[in-house]
Amino acid sequence: MKIIKEDERGKVYETNEFKIFYRNKNTISGDNKVNVEELIYLVSGKAEITLKENTWIAEAPAKIEFPAKTYHKIKAITDIILIQVKK
Repeated sequence: MKIIKEDERGKVYETNEFKIFYRNKNTISGDNKVNVEELIYLVSGKAEITLKENTWIAEAPAKIEFPAKTYHKIKAITDIILIQVKK
């Protein structure tokens, strides 16, 4: 597993099958509609999820699916860990 990004939001690791995101409290991931279809598992923590005009709170463990080219955003309410499965 190799680290592919590290910034004020946290760290991202990548393998051939998935990515692991470690996100710090109050940081945002996504916040765009330029995406492929995404399957994400929230494995630790609590996050505010926005998909199009709908917003809800997800608490681990949770499965989150974002269709391709759809506005989405993940705001970490606590420190969170996400796994994004590559399709």
